[in-house]
Amino acid sequence: MVLQVPAPAPLSSAIQRWIVPASLIALCGGILVASFLKSDWANNDFERFDDLRLLFLFFVLFVGLCWAYVTAYLQRQAVSRRALVATCVASAALLLVSFPVGSKDVFFYAFYGKVWGLYHANPYVATLADFPSDRWQPFVQSQWRDKPAIYGPLFLWQSWLVNAVAHEHLWLAVWLYKVWATLTLFVTLWVADAILHRTTSVTGVSASFGLLLLAWNPLFLFESAGSGHNEIGMLLLLLAALWCWRDGRFNVAFVVLVLSVWYKWYSIIFVPAFLIATLKDSGFRAAVRHGALCGAVTAIFGLVLLWPFPGSLLPAIDTLLHSGALRRIYPAELSPPLAALFWSLRASGLLNTDLGFHLFYAARIVLFGGTMVAIFIRQWRAATSLTALTESCCLVAAAFFLLLVTILPPWHLLLVVALAVISGREFFVLSAVVLTVLGLLSYFLTFAVATLMLGLILGALWLLRHSQTVMARAVNGGG
Repeated sequence: MVLQVPAPAPLSSAIQRWIVPASLIALCGGILVASFLKSDWANNDFERFDDLRLLFLFFVLFVGLCWAYVTAYLQRQAVSRRALVATCVASAALLLVSFPVGSKDVFFYAFYGKVWGLYHANPYVATLADFPSDRWQPFVQSQWRDKPAIYGPLFLWQSWLVNAVAHEHLWLAVWLYKVWATLTLFVTLWVADAILHRTTSVTGVSASFGLLLLAWNPLFLFESAGSGHNEIGMLLLLLAALWCWRDGRFNVAFVVLVLSVWYKWYSIIFVPAFLIATLKDSGFRAAVRHGALCGAVTAIFGLVLLWPFPGSLLPAIDTLLHSGALRRIYPAELSPPLAALFWSLRASGLLNTDLGFHLFYAARIVLFGGTMVAIFIRQWRAATSLTALTESCCLVAAAFFLLLVTILPPWHLLLVVALAVISGREFFVLSAVVLTVLGLLSYFLTFAVATLMLGLILGALWLLRHSQTVMARAVNGGG
């Protein structure tokens, strides 16, 4: 007699619908608890954990976030707007209360406001190291301590405002930045939802599913509510420019785009895509007119925003042109293409000479420049639409971070991921999911190693599935 074990009953559809959101909330709660397990708060971040057990705990939590996000992408179950918002708000609230273990950027955000507001120094000239007796010094990352501010004056005005409220209270300043980033995330999602209804109307991904991939994106939640990074502010301004473009308010779109440049300088890389869209949609004169508008608005904003920082424009430009992200090489934080280039030159021995470094810099510029030309040609050939403009902005951001910048922290991917999802095309959406997973894993592995590991896993899964298919065909054929 053979005992037959009954198959487990399938989960009800209601339980299946709540597995992913409940897991996302629980994992964010786990990050909240784990973020306070270390008592030394000055070194309470991923780069300075001296307890491997704690680091492994965060690794497990982040792998869980990757699983939840990939599952949400694969299942594509219909989720009510109320459940989508509730899950996003609950997850963000838990991360808002957590300690910012992802990076120490939010601490020198607060310090910049203190340099200007309390010490009455120019952040574009003075460095954080000029105030060695300040009790906030232990919380500032050493590699940025001796460098002036690298952000636009609009962000420095934000830091001044936070300092005016927090004064000498570091933790109040830190959580004010986290509250600001969380609220900005919610506004960003609202703007993204409006854009998605236009872009996804001509693509295969629904607007509700695109919003879910943004609202439940663990990288967005962690970098905004958890770490308070200012990337979310620049993303909001860029999406606002796209939103204005969608409604035909082209002049306002360029004004908002210029405003994003004064918030974070590298937003200037998106200006050519908007001008090409104008050239195709309205002709040469309109493109010239909008280009002149950009120049005039840039000058006006510059005079207003840089007024408290006399003589700062040239030092700021010099800092950007000679910034560590463009001149220095960070082997452990290179993007996969630049890592392949770097280690190839390293293996050949060329990096032992100045010629090798010159080749590395030249190759980056050639790769980036050639890719930008290809992106703009692609945009020119495509039909004029908000989708084409969004895709070009996405590709421009990807080229900038993957081919030119020599340091790729996870939060730099927020722009690429958001624009890829908003574009609505399946390939871009899938790329956003993959980049999200890589960004989360890169906290524990280098970005190149995370890419290689994910590639090997996907290759193994494909090989396993392919072998099963071949065996099934053989059995069926033999039968």
